Amino acid sequence: MRTLFQSGIRKTNANNSMKICELILAAHIACHSSINTIDHLAEVVGKISNKEISLHRTKCTALINKVLGPSMLKELCSDIGDNDYSLIIDESTDISVSQILAVMVRYYDGKKCKVTDALLDIIEVDDASAESLYKAVKTLLSVKMIPVSNIIGFASDNCSTMLGSKSGFQAYLKRDVPSVFVLGCICHSFALCASHACSTLPSFLEQFLRDICCYFSRSSKRTHQFQVFQDITKSPQHRMLKLSQTRWLSRGKVIARILEQWDALLLFFQGEMKTDAVKLDGAGEIYKMMVSRGTKHMLLFLNYVLGKVDRMNLEFQSEQYRLATLHASIAGEYRSILGMFIKEDVLFTEKLSNINPQDTTLYQSLEKLNLGGRCSALLIKEPIHDSDAGKRFLIDCRNFLVELCLQMKKRFPFEEDSVIALMKNIDPKVAVSPHRSTYITSLAVHFPMVVKEEELDTLEDEWQNLIYSKETVQNLTQTPTSFWSELQKVKDGNNKMKFGVLARLMCGLLALPHSSACVERVFSQVNIIKTKQSNRLLATTISNRLLAKQAIARQSVKCFDWEPSARLIGDVKSGACHQRYVERCNKREVATIHPASDSDSDDPLPVHPH
Repeated sequence: MRTLFQSGIRKTNANNSMKICELILAAHIACHSSINTIDHLAEVVGKISNKEISLHRTKCTALINKVLGPSMLKELCSDIGDNDYSLIIDESTDISVSQILAVMVRYYDGKKCKVTDALLDIIEVDDASAESLYKAVKTLLSVKMIPVSNIIGFASDNCSTMLGSKSGFQAYLKRDVPSVFVLGCICHSFALCASHACSTLPSFLEQFLRDICCYFSRSSKRTHQFQVFQDITKSPQHRMLKLSQTRWLSRGKVIARILEQWDALLLFFQGEMKTDAVKLDGAGEIYKMMVSRGTKHMLLFLNYVLGKVDRMNLEFQSEQYRLATLHASIAGEYRSILGMFIKEDVLFTEKLSNINPQDTTLYQSLEKLNLGGRCSALLIKEPIHDSDAGKRFLIDCRNFLVELCLQMKKRFPFEEDSVIALMKNIDPKVAVSPHRSTYITSLAVHFPMVVKEEELDTLEDEWQNLIYSKETVQNLTQTPTSFWSELQKVKDGNNKMKFGVLARLMCGLLALPHSSACVERVFSQVNIIKTKQSNRLLATTISNRLLAKQAIARQSVKCFDWEPSARLIGDVKSGACHQRYVERCNKREVATIHPASDSDSDDPLPVHPH
């Protein structure tokens, strides 16, 4: 016979099992689906498992807003603790024309030996001025009890609202944290460099790119007919791409796709020319441009140069730590582009920062311009016979390169003693090599919040001792994110940290950002969650969904492998999470329009006796 005690245990375990099931289903919705999906998903799971699962959209929204999101946020704030961190923000407008501010932090997680980019919150703002945005962010950090004084770096796009030196966000931030390291997004900068360089080209070229895309985007019939010519020329069955001003890699991809489909496009528009009605629709102009000498040559040249820019853009979109190699990578690419039109002896004898791309005395002759292998080969095979047109083509190419280099020099610091250049010392291979900086103090003085002035002597001693401790450091993991964390554990004869100050400095610098691409990814996820069908979702709900999703991802598990903690289950059963949610809402401004498709009611979760 089962005792009353045993019956109570069984009832409690069953109750816990149901709560775990509900939390996992809510986590799945947060990671993958519309909240409306839970109405049927819970029924399907219940039918398969022969359990009665009482979970619908109102309760699921409550679990996300009151349990998963706040719990994951609390874990994130605990991980950041008193560590140095960087602030990465951006402002955008969502599908409902609401202005939202995404606030992210980058910090070094010493326990996991990795750099983490994490969403802190998504805030709806009425005023997108720099002052209002700064007040909103400062209030958010205060509510989360994350010290503003621990901000070591700041990254955003290059607009004046964010990076204005007098009245931008960074100006307000520097009043509170004067030594903060500010970096405009590298990816945005490369995109702007390419955009300015393309503005020097003849306007008909960009119109040509747009016309090709628009010609097919208006008609499924033309797209189907074009596939026949793709088969004839054995070209890949790819659609033509649309040119966009806001997408970083758009122009390079469009040019690459047109070159890939060149033979098929030429045959297609040659056939379209037979119909007079079609000529009026742009086919005639497109065909004339394609057969005109110089068009394909220019596209091949742009494909070569923009390919360099796009590769750098992609490299710095990475979530991996890139700051140690940033200066060397950009300087190398800058030198490569300069070498396309500047004399070689100048590049060997002058510092990059001293070379003026507009100094015509440094130019090679037009005939020696490096236009890329494919473009040069086509010029030999299909030369531009008109001497004036040929000279104009070469001048256009050189003007493009000059403007590109001018923009790169304007946006990136190429001085060898710049803070960005000194970041190479974070790389362990550089730190223990003869090519490292003689004095690490030249880097440390820019970050007084990490290393105090009275610690500089100790820091310099540890830096000098590091190069003579090869036997010690050669057994450490040679990646920056692991090396400096492991170096903190190295002890001297007195059982004290042998490289404590140096390791602390480097671990702090690992939190510095190299781009704001992570915020752009957040906006992409917001656009997936908040669609035309669910355009009244609250910023709070979206933020909590993303907080839950990123927390599960940080644990390196899938939503179905995620296991709720005992504290989380206890919160759901006791209703304590509801009280915390109410307090949290009182500390922040929330939207007043409630969604029809996703209930955000503040009714407490049901409390079950146990």
